[in-house]
Amino acid sequence: MEKFNKALIEAISSWSRLSGEWEKIEDSHSDIISKNYPFTKDFREILNDLIEWKESMEEN
Repeated sequence: MEKFNKALIEAISSWSRLSGEWEKIEDSHSDIISKNYPFTKDFREILNDLIEWKESMEEN
C-alpha cells in the first residue's frame, strides 16, 4: 500500500502542475486543449477528487 500511496501523491502533484499550466494557456488555447478532452468533469474537479480520495484512505 505504501507504493500505491506514493504513486498517488506523485500523480496528484503532477496533475496539480498540469492544472497550473492549463490555466496559463486556457484563454489563448482553449480550442486546442479542450478538443477531445477525455473526461466528463472539469480538470480542477478531477484534481480535487484525487485529493479527497487520498484523504479518505488516510482516514481508514
